[in-house]
Amino acid sequence: MAFTKFILAFALIGLSQAQIECPADGCISTDVALLKTGNTQATNHYYIGAMFNVHEEGDDAYTCGEISQRGLVNSEAFFWAIKTYSERAGLTNNVDPVSVGGFVMDSCGRVEKSIEDVYSFLTCRTQYTNVSPRNTVAVVGASTSAQSMATAKLLNDMEVTQVSSTSTSPALSNDMYEYFLRTVPSDALQAVIMAKLMQYKSIRFVQVLYEDNAYGEGLLLAFKKAIEDEEDEDVCITAQSQFTMNARGAEYIKTMLSGPKDTKFVLILGTNTAARFVLETVETETELKNQFIFVGTSSWGTDLDVIRGLDSAENAITFSFDTNSYMNNGDVTAFYNNMFLMEPDNGKNLDDPTVNMYNPWFTQYWQTAFGCSFEAGTCDLPNQRLEDKIGRDDPYVPFTLMAVDAIIRGVKSAAQAKCGDIHVCSNLLNPDRSRGTDLFNYIKNSTNSNGQRFFSVNGDASSVYGNFMVHQVKSGAYYDVLEYRDSVSENYGFNAGNRPAMVTFSSSCPNNPCLQCGDKQTTTEVPETTTTVPVVRTLPPLSTEELLSQMINKYFEDDQEFTGVWRDQERMSKDSSTRFENGYDWIIALGVCAGLGLVCVLVFEIYILYKLMGTKIGKQWRTMWLGQLLLFGLFCSYLTLFAYLFTPTKATCGITRFGVGVSYAMCFAILLVKLMVLLTSKTSADTLLPGDVDSPNYLRGIYQFLMFLFVVGVQVVIAVQWLIQVPPDAVQVKSNTGDLVWICNHYTWSLNNSWDDMTTFVRTDFENHLISLSYIMFLILLTTIIAMKAHGIITNHRESVFIGIAAGFSVPVWVAWGLVGGLNKDHKYAEEFGDASIAFGLFITATLVLFSMFLPKVRQLVNMGVEGIYLEDDRDTYYGGSVVMAPPSYKSRPSSVVYVNGGNGYNDPVIIGDQHSVHLRHPGSNYSAPVYVKRPGSTLGHSGKVLQVTGDLTGKHPTRESKKSMSEAGYAYAGSGYGTYRKSQSEMGGTLKRSTSTSNIGAL
Repeated sequence: MAFTKFILAFALIGLSQAQIECPADGCISTDVALLKTGNTQATNHYYIGAMFNVHEEGDDAYTCGEISQRGLVNSEAFFWAIKTYSERAGLTNNVDPVSVGGFVMDSCGRVEKSIEDVYSFLTCRTQYTNVSPRNTVAVVGASTSAQSMATAKLLNDMEVTQVSSTSTSPALSNDMYEYFLRTVPSDALQAVIMAKLMQYKSIRFVQVLYEDNAYGEGLLLAFKKAIEDEEDEDVCITAQSQFTMNARGAEYIKTMLSGPKDTKFVLILGTNTAARFVLETVETETELKNQFIFVGTSSWGTDLDVIRGLDSAENAITFSFDTNSYMNNGDVTAFYNNMFLMEPDNGKNLDDPTVNMYNPWFTQYWQTAFGCSFEAGTCDLPNQRLEDKIGRDDPYVPFTLMAVDAIIRGVKSAAQAKCGDIHVCSNLLNPDRSRGTDLFNYIKNSTNSNGQRFFSVNGDASSVYGNFMVHQVKSGAYYDVLEYRDSVSENYGFNAGNRPAMVTFSSSCPNNPCLQCGDKQTTTEVPETTTTVPVVRTLPPLSTEELLSQMINKYFEDDQEFTGVWRDQERMSKDSSTRFENGYDWIIALGVCAGLGLVCVLVFEIYILYKLMGTKIGKQWRTMWLGQLLLFGLFCSYLTLFAYLFTPTKATCGITRFGVGVSYAMCFAILLVKLMVLLTSKTSADTLLPGDVDSPNYLRGIYQFLMFLFVVGVQVVIAVQWLIQVPPDAVQVKSNTGDLVWICNHYTWSLNNSWDDMTTFVRTDFENHLISLSYIMFLILLTTIIAMKAHGIITNHRESVFIGIAAGFSVPVWVAWGLVGGLNKDHKYAEEFGDASIAFGLFITATLVLFSMFLPKVRQLVNMGVEGIYLEDDRDTYYGGSVVMAPPSYKSRPSSVVYVNGGNGYNDPVIIGDQHSVHLRHPGSNYSAPVYVKRPGSTLGHSGKVLQVTGDLTGKHPTRESKKSMSEAGYAYAGSGYGTYRKSQSEMGGTLKRSTSTSNIGAL
């Protein structure tokens, strides 16, 4: 359906190219059956196009299935009608004759191909030999109602008349299809006749199986309207079910029919192939075979292929159009006689006038029907008779003949009015001459040789074609049992005559009173007795949908809501593959992003371990486990995204429901614990003694771990409870476009509506998944608020700032993907928006956390010297710039010299890296800094002292001075012997208070 909408939208762009002469150097297609005109002069010829399902639908969008007998027969009827009616209209025996040609495009049973064929031809993207859109006056078709609805919208925009001989859906009577006509009666009339037959035979209770397409749904609506309009003896539907021609549809059929078999009459509202599918399904079930009388539509008619070899078809009742009462009945007979005399093109009989040279599919059908090959020389034409393979009973041939007859008569009348004779002049065919409206009106108002109109006022078939025959199957053959005349009121319009009597069964409701039909329960008073018999109340067995429905109606409210659905649905091969194979292109980007995320996590982990292993810091796992857990949480986040790449299954639905929330919880739980460590690492001490000294309030490792478990455990409990209450599964439902799609089952639906229709869901699976993440929203907001409170703490390289960035920016990300998924619940691709929003939301949030938290760590590791100090930690503090290194850098020597501001200049050099020195660690930091000491007995004088460390390095801002001094801007100790050192721009602006004695050297 997505492709259908795209083609329709794209068609509007090419309207200006329609109905013009195509360029002579265009690409000529041979995938067409073409009856060429006798000449190519512009005013002396025109073409009629046609769309038929010459082949059945293939296994995929690029192939066609087996050849269709109905499609082939109606194609041949189309060509025969062009030759016959153009001659009968006096076009070919004129002094200056007008030649009429025709071409058939094979739609292969697909709506999309019907649109593509018509649009490509009318815009010159596809060309046929000597056929131009300008000289194509109308199109016959399409074969099915769904195809006609789609092409009618396109042809309506292009102002091209469309006449269908096979599309019967009542929906096509809508005024929106302005240029659509049909010669076949609407199903609205056939539904009325079905309802009248039930009343005529006193059959009140029926079951209904309807095909899941425009034809089946249109018939169902028409039948329901017909039984509602009848006031005397109403007909009631005790059970109904839609079906598709696949394994899932077969299960629906068996489920409905396996219930109580009291209702014997089953209406099959579908095509002839759908009727065959139902009968074959019933044939495989011993308990169902010969239990019902099936009632079929005119599409089934008297088609022997539907009932051949099936005992379950015994006593089936079908309808067909009474073509014997039509004016063209003689033409139908003449057509079949002509077709049965024709021979296929075997490449050797080109001069034979009976050889079919214009329809390549005629030769293909011949080889298929007789199981031979002209190439292999196994076909025996003299002894092969087409009449042995094709009957004379196709119900739509009369209407195909009528469609062509109406077009030829209408175009002739239009030419005489616009051009003065039978020739098709520019005044008629040019697009700027009201061409579309003129041709449509003349075709619509055309009449047959008896003066009867082909079409009614609204474009449907004329009421004179509303006569039907009723047949019943007996011993593998059809017998006429009734005739119906719309003009007769007696016996509901039916007349048995001398025909065999119709066999019927008693058909009743499974319940008494019939709850399905709205019958009320009657109550009577029971006289008191001296003994009391205990009443045992048992629930009905849940073996069928009917009994389940009865129990639900009895024990639940009408508007009761349920979350979760569990169905045993068979999957096709494409349903067990990736979403990409089903047209979901966005998963390519998701897969690439998830893979890159995993690679980044692994690269960060390897680099950090490489830099820290073997160092003192690397051995202190108490200071590293939070970072490692955060990387693991991010790894799980990216790994969960891969579950979205596949078509939903029980496993992937469970993984996404559990994995998304828990991955979020792990990441933000770690960030929350880190913030608590930073907040509890403040100390009131002004000096840190050598060693690993913490704040008295420092949150110790065991409590960090317990806090992490508690924060994550809440989300784990939520996810597990949800999985238990609504076990994960994948179900196939009808999307907002009407297509069948697989989604996870955690949506909410109401008893008032269907569980498998997304348009009626109370809450979608996306909305319920978002609700399950409410705790994660709370965690993100809490982390953001605490990070704002801790933003002034510089401990651990200002980690609180980066946590605030990660959490703060996650809030708008969540708002964005939540709105995208929630506001598009009614979009035609709502199921894609929901899954894509959750998946990309998780990816963006995880990536934000990854780069916010670990890119600064990598920078610190890169710039950290061999001694483990990262001098930029204090650059922007109150005492920033107090330490000046003497070149060469301390990184290149085992013992490096720095100078500390003291008095009017810099004091004696201070040595870094002495073997007796110990390390001081910032509270809560993963990294330690060496103590700055003066070398004992230094030749530079004075004894070694421990440098005084102010509160700035303990995580507290000083309050005594607010401005930085420029005193240390660029000087070196004159007696150092290392020459003059000029501080870089980034190191200028220090604020160290000048020391007046060696006992108060100042802060680092």
